[in-house]
Amino acid sequence: MSFLTDNIRLILHIRQRLHRDNMLGLCLGAGVSADYDFPSWPELIRKIAEHEEIQGTRLLEVSQSLTSQAQFLFQKYKQSLKARGDVSGDDVVDHRRAAFGWLDIVHKCLYKEATVDDSQLKSHPYLWDLLPLVKQSAMTVNYNFDDSIERMLYLFNEQMEPGVDDKGFDVVWQPSAQFRRHRGVIYHPNGFLPLRKTDGYSENIIFLEQEYADQLIDVGSGHYACLLNHMSKTTLLFLGLSLHDTTLKHLLRVSARNTPGAFHYHIHWCHGEKPSDDEQQAVSRANFSVYNLVTLFLTTEEIKALVRYVMMDQDAFDSVCDDEPRGVNTIYRFYITGVVGAGKTTAVEQVRGIDGFDEWVDRKHPLLSKPHQELAPNQRSDVDAWINQQFRKKNRRVSKASHGISIIDRCPLDPLYFTKESAACSKRAAELIDAMVPEQSPIREIAPGHLIVLTCNESVLKTRLANRQKTYKLEQLKEQKNTITHFWKDYGTTLIDTTNLPVSEVVRRILEYVLFGEYRELSFQSICESLRDDT
Repeated sequence: MSFLTDNIRLILHIRQRLHRDNMLGLCLGAGVSADYDFPSWPELIRKIAEHEEIQGTRLLEVSQSLTSQAQFLFQKYKQSLKARGDVSGDDVVDHRRAAFGWLDIVHKCLYKEATVDDSQLKSHPYLWDLLPLVKQSAMTVNYNFDDSIERMLYLFNEQMEPGVDDKGFDVVWQPSAQFRRHRGVIYHPNGFLPLRKTDGYSENIIFLEQEYADQLIDVGSGHYACLLNHMSKTTLLFLGLSLHDTTLKHLLRVSARNTPGAFHYHIHWCHGEKPSDDEQQAVSRANFSVYNLVTLFLTTEEIKALVRYVMMDQDAFDSVCDDEPRGVNTIYRFYITGVVGAGKTTAVEQVRGIDGFDEWVDRKHPLLSKPHQELAPNQRSDVDAWINQQFRKKNRRVSKASHGISIIDRCPLDPLYFTKESAACSKRAAELIDAMVPEQSPIREIAPGHLIVLTCNESVLKTRLANRQKTYKLEQLKEQKNTITHFWKDYGTTLIDTTNLPVSEVVRRILEYVLFGEYRELSFQSICESLRDDT
């Protein structure tokens, strides 16, 4: 299969977050700067160690830790200043002098062999195509010190938007800053060292053992609340990052625990042969379980293809989808059904970044708090009529949603669970068809989709419902659970048992299936018609 077909579900979601929600962002690491010949972290450490004012290459043998090596070299630099007599005797002044001298050395080593000719910046395999996203998104997180992105944006403005008197972006390095712009902010969490220092640079960079340790402490004290808030609302593409940064991993873990329904994409760059399928799956499952990261193992050419598919307009994307030899599905609907109290509504409410359709369109009918069996005939008719109207409205909305992934609370055939006799079931199925796809409606079928069934031990259900003041008996819950399980047993649905699972784990399992599981679309229209005709 083609790259597009293989990854269509994830590409659709990323496009959805960009083109419709405007809630897609970038998080960039050293890998994206490598194409401009910037040194890797180990190479930068080595260059600093070889610098004439430090001469500390033997210190690199003391520890394998890069942050420790940087700390040793900084200390060696401070000692060399003292040995040369380049100190004032004022500790504060001497510390600042050493800090700025160290920044100057890092700057020289960083740019010594890097691309400094702006005219060559467009040669990057995919960054140029991502610049509109940088300008459009609320914040781009850049863990690199260099200003390649900023210089590219100046060039982009000159060539693509001549005459516009606004650069369209701001650069910040303080995590708690109140941004002046609502979009186009480029945030350097580890500090900023532009090619031209006159462009403004951070007085500190996160490079030493002590600084990384302090940064981790700052996360725990709420210093990075702005970044965590950004992660909770925005779907991020992590490019050029190896996930070795302890602070970043801590932030991702905190975000995954605080907002289990929010997830991001990590592009794992593959140079040469890719890991085996088993190895890819092991890493992918681990990253998703711990950090809510969807991991894509891609070569440079595949990254270019991904960026191209994500950034192209809708007409162009429709065209490439139509050109696929076997066609490609661009609509993925996942219905969530199950016994009352199993966690359907709670889970759907927790999922972020995917289209969600609530249980009911309008304010909930007060009689729905009582078991259906306990309603008087006139009350049952009233509730059924209200439910019919709700399913009509929701089916219209679900049917109109296209090009992407959606999660829908309640299956269109949920009302049939409460009819026991065949004749009653047939009558109720006819009512549902008439309600959801009336003859005069342009919507001609009940929107199909994959069905996820949530089940749970009835004793646990009773405890959950007691907390919500719902008066279900143990026998009623057991009967409803068995009825739903039996109803769908032959239809190839996905079953998730939520017994004793925390909400975060239920959400993670649903998301894991929505993103990676086999999509088996059910025709609810055909099922309902079959039940209607089965008299």
